[in-house]
Amino acid sequence: MARILQSVDELNDHLADHLGFLGSSADAFDAGNDGEAKRLAVSLRVLFHDTAQSHSLLGQLDRLRGSFLSTAIPHDAGNLSTHGGLIMTAMNSAGATYIAPLDTCAHNEWRPFPAWWNETVFVDVQKTELTRRDLVLAVANQDGGAHVDPNLSEAYARLSRHNSMGWVQSPGNAAIPNPERAAIRQISHEVLKTFFPKYRRKSNTDGMTVFGGAMLHQGTRPPSRRICQNFGRNDLCPCGSGKKYKHCHGNL
Repeated sequence: MARILQSVDELNDHLADHLGFLGSSADAFDAGNDGEAKRLAVSLRVLFHDTAQSHSLLGQLDRLRGSFLSTAIPHDAGNLSTHGGLIMTAMNSAGATYIAPLDTCAHNEWRPFPAWWNETVFVDVQKTELTRRDLVLAVANQDGGAHVDPNLSEAYARLSRHNSMGWVQSPGNAAIPNPERAAIRQISHEVLKTFFPKYRRKSNTDGMTVFGGAMLHQGTRPPSRRICQNFGRNDLCPCGSGKKYKHCHGNL
């Protein structure tokens, strides 16, 4: 059966839909429904993932040549601890949880798409690395996003089920749950900020003690922190294209 090519206008309508899905699911996640991470992962897969049989939406629109915002604390090879570059830990008398820092960010760096998509965002106790791509595809393809797989990849199963980050809370030494869901929320935040410069969200951490980016070093110096910066539609796009933001990443 013959196939009909979708027009650029139709593809842009799909893009607007999926950015809208990210925004509405992000709001629901922030309201307390962390299961929305599954729907966030599906839209992220639609936007970014290419295979031999299917093509990413942004790839079809030739929108993967620019750069994307990374808020992740860079992985430091000298770190002796586990690494969760996209998440923070919040604690109060009720216990501890992983959170997406959202705009409470210590790092703000524009990366070309391949470097952003394949950036290491988790390193577990076995020194296994997980990238944004690994995380999004595991949640979307295996863990309830678009499909429930009877088998999970080993590294993702350790992260999401078996506390491979190694952090526990007292009393009882219970594992802190769902680092993968908080990371998916932060990836979605990065994408929304890439396309919408005025997008702002803060984590609700009232009455909580928050920390993140903990590292153990021996004779080395952690990388310096980067400061979040704001920019307007008439400013040069921070992706490095030389165009104004409204004519580059802001041109939907």
